[in-house]
Amino acid sequence: MRVEQEKKTGNVESVTLEQVPMEERKSWADVAMIQAGIMICVPSLMLGGILAESMPMSQAIWSGVIGYAVIVALMIFCGIMGSDLGVPTCVVASGVFGKQGSSKLISALFMISMIGWFAVQNGVCGSAFSNLIEASTGVKIPIPVSTVVWGIIMLVTAVYGINALDKLNKIAIPALVIVTVIGCVVAIQRFGTGNLSMTIEDPAMSFADGVVLTISFMATGALNAPDFTRYQRTRKDTVLSSAIGVMPAGMAMLILGAVMTRIAQQYDISLVFSNIGLPFLGMVVLILATWTTNTTNAYSAGLNAVMVFNLKESGRSMATVILGAVGTVLAAVGVAGNFEGFLTLLGNAFMPIIALFIVEYWSLGKGKAENFTLREGWSVAGIVTWALGFAATFLTVGISFINGMLVSGILYLVWRLVKKGDK
Repeated sequence: MRVEQEKKTGNVESVTLEQVPMEERKSWADVAMIQAGIMICVPSLMLGGILAESMPMSQAIWSGVIGYAVIVALMIFCGIMGSDLGVPTCVVASGVFGKQGSSKLISALFMISMIGWFAVQNGVCGSAFSNLIEASTGVKIPIPVSTVVWGIIMLVTAVYGINALDKLNKIAIPALVIVTVIGCVVAIQRFGTGNLSMTIEDPAMSFADGVVLTISFMATGALNAPDFTRYQRTRKDTVLSSAIGVMPAGMAMLILGAVMTRIAQQYDISLVFSNIGLPFLGMVVLILATWTTNTTNAYSAGLNAVMVFNLKESGRSMATVILGAVGTVLAAVGVAGNFEGFLTLLGNAFMPIIALFIVEYWSLGKGKAENFTLREGWSVAGIVTWALGFAATFLTVGISFINGMLVSGILYLVWRLVKKGDK
């Protein structure tokens, strides 16, 4: 693959689809902070709350541990592809689906998914900000205004790229951890710890279901790992940034969400903070948590837009602005929440792609960058086996994402071995 030196306008990142030069790569700690920023979000707290409401506390925590361990393993496999090749997920996908298949189908789905979630989380942030300001000061700020303002702020960070993400997370993550722990301590002082040992008479979810829910929650993050690990120098750096960035942050948020849900009987973090008399801290947590996660959504959407529309390397920033503006408008007019079911469906479609990546690079390619080939046109093997794997996620037997990964992975491996050199 051709290597092109990074060009910058101001401090705006402009290496998009080309291989990231080694001198532009970062330490594992820098990327780990970005990964942690993705994990420290309101949905992570809600995941802990859902698990704590549905099963005994110990099972809720252990299902999270196992689920996140699986995610970290998948993230490492996909992430090493990014660090070995120095390219984002949408380019890695060209090795499986062909350049046309990746740009016109897979990258388009990635782009829609990322900007869709940007809109959903932006809407949640804007609504909560307006509600908390009114509750604490009596000042009414229209929700669309709050949504637009915070959408612009998040978008600016995404436009500047990896360096801005790094700086944001170095400030936001310590602040989030401190404020959330303070809230948890105050909640315990206010409500006591009696509910932590509360028995769940009729568990709404099995232990296995809890593991599956945790894995499904971060599946897209595992697939998009190369977007950020392309800035890693070595495989060791990728392993460290994935394990240390994801596992501690994810489990901390899950446990805090579970504890708050049990003691306050509420997993909406902003309401918990309001109930304990700390609405301002609740607003800080909500905004920072949404900001660190949503910025990466817009960033990944911009990367995929360059692939979809065949833009120049420097076009990522403008693509990010346009897509972010679309997401902000959708959030401001209040329709983003209607997309959540569709976005969840797209998430199910991504798990079979992880299996295809692993088979192509680690099995057929022996885990060596020199064996990786960017296929031209449309790869029938990749598209057909992915479609069959996606269909398998709807089977009523077994576990949906495992069904999809097994069907896609096995069929793709057999296809490639039988028809070597064929599409």
